[in-house]
Amino acid sequence: MVKKLRGCGTWIGPWLLLLGAASAQAHDGVESAQAPFAHWPLSADVMIGLIAAAVLYARGLRQLRDKSVAAHRVRHWAFYGGLASIFLALQTPLDVISEHVFAVHQLQHLLLRGIAPMLLMVATPVGPLIAGIPAALRRTVLAPVLGNGVVRAIFRLLARPLVCTVLYLGTLYVWQVPAYHDAALLDGALHYLMHVTMLLSGMLFFWCVFDPRPAPWGAPFSHRLVMLGAAIFANIPLGAVITLKTTVVYAAYDRVGRWWGIAPSTDELLGGLIIWIPASMMGLIAVLLLVRLWGQSDTRLDDRRLRGFTIPPRDPAAANAMNGADPNSARRRLGWGLACVPLAVFAGVIVMAVVLTHRPELSPDRGTFLLPATARTDRAHKAQAKAAPPIAPTGRGHG
Repeated sequence: MVKKLRGCGTWIGPWLLLLGAASAQAHDGVESAQAPFAHWPLSADVMIGLIAAAVLYARGLRQLRDKSVAAHRVRHWAFYGGLASIFLALQTPLDVISEHVFAVHQLQHLLLRGIAPMLLMVATPVGPLIAGIPAALRRTVLAPVLGNGVVRAIFRLLARPLVCTVLYLGTLYVWQVPAYHDAALLDGALHYLMHVTMLLSGMLFFWCVFDPRPAPWGAPFSHRLVMLGAAIFANIPLGAVITLKTTVVYAAYDRVGRWWGIAPSTDELLGGLIIWIPASMMGLIAVLLLVRLWGQSDTRLDDRRLRGFTIPPRDPAAANAMNGADPNSARRRLGWGLACVPLAVFAGVIVMAVVLTHRPELSPDRGTFLLPATARTDRAHKAQAKAAPPIAPTGRGHG
């Protein structure tokens, strides 16, 4: 049964981690700016998801102890490192502090949408996770779900390089729009949605990037390189805009109480630098890992060809690429793709700069920060809020 399911699991594997992703949210807890590290917002939902993933993976390794998949210790460390990153982001004082310090919030987002998904997906955990599920559940639950045509079609659509890249970058840019970012900080349901979309889009993105299957079953490695290039270039202008701006645009942190007396402009400058530099450096690490995976895949394919095996392509384009019919054409397409990435990013930063500059509801010069229509209060409440003491963030509810 494990062998039968593994073929389906290669495309559905990331969904096995959704138990932890669905619980990627803020949680209730006592907060104190004076002793923030004394409060650990441990919650049953997140802990159950993380422990279940760890146990299934360990159980699967025991089931596969005689197979080569059980011998990759670096991958095992990467998988558990990804789970530890989720724990650090959601179950430690970092989660409490992120509600009051913009820069720490950006560090939490880097863990959720970047570091944790990259470590989880570079470990290619599909085989151990499937093998770790009890046989009865594999037969009665997992097999029908993985074999469902609708489920397969939806995942194939979401896992396309263009689609998952747009989703990955879209979650970054949408949740950095000041109105939506502040609304999420003040609203539990939106905060829940923010964390779930970041973690899930990151898992989809890095699953496509580190998919061990070569083309035509997986995305061509040249396309994966373009995906990572887009992610790196997208971090740079967004981080630069937030770092170099001269006004404060994330005013919700002042409403809930910005901790430790950090100046709002300094807080947002540090947050912009986190998006600009560490996130981009993480992308470069992913590029190095992808190049290594690309080389390993080409070596395996060459060995198969030398032994007389052929890989049947699923479409004419793949056949031409694999047979080397027009390698120059493939290189030209890759070059044009890489050239279009910075152009699209620069267009995006211009649009964002215009929005931050000219949208009156996003302007901090008015003295208050207006949330979207669904999150606004009446004018009387806004007037009272100016003189009211800092409020506790409602984003720590379960939504």
